[in-house]
Amino acid sequence: MKIPVKKERIFRILALEENLTVSELSRKTGLAKSYVSKTLTELKKKNIVWGTEELHVNYMDLIREWGDFKRDVFRRIKPLVIDMFFPDKIKQIKDYVASGPFAEMLIQGESPGRPIIIYLKEKEFAKTEKVLKSFGKTGKGYVFFYAYDGDVFRNGLKIKGWNIASLPQVCADIIALGTYADLGIKLFERWLDAGRRV
Repeated sequence: MKIPVKKERIFRILALEENLTVSELSRKTGLAKSYVSKTLTELKKKNIVWGTEELHVNYMDLIREWGDFKRDVFRRIKPLVIDMFFPDKIKQIKDYVASGPFAEMLIQGESPGRPIIIYLKEKEFAKTEKVLKSFGKTGKGYVFFYAYDGDVFRNGLKIKGWNIASLPQVCADIIALGTYADLGIKLFERWLDAGRRV
């Protein structure tokens, strides 16, 4: 069965934008309106989303739901795992975004910064896999490289020379990992309280 990673586009847009219609959400995600409607029906049953003309969102429930969804994705997708002595080598890669506890450490500094989740577009991953493997010993370590849907780059940030995924993405990934889930929730709350600005 195919892993529905594109469903994350819906979570991402709902977290990043307000007062959307189903048609706007479909257009912004690039997903079929029928698929978007089906996903929204699931979210409405859980009281995460409501409204017919404009969609309204319970953001804290949304980020928890996204984290739960992402936990399943992480279980089903096997990353390229590399033990790297100097993670700064990652910056040599042209197109990537970092996420998880490492990104949280760069933003608010409360986690130890491991693991480092690195997303690359599927084509970029295929082109750079040999280079990635030269960064360290494969099969173990704390740097996880994922070939992923390109929408993960949406609303990315540049912090301390690193390309970071959108803040809601970082929070969902931290929640999915479980160990520092409370930090993901705290970071997301701070972001909402700041008017969705970093």
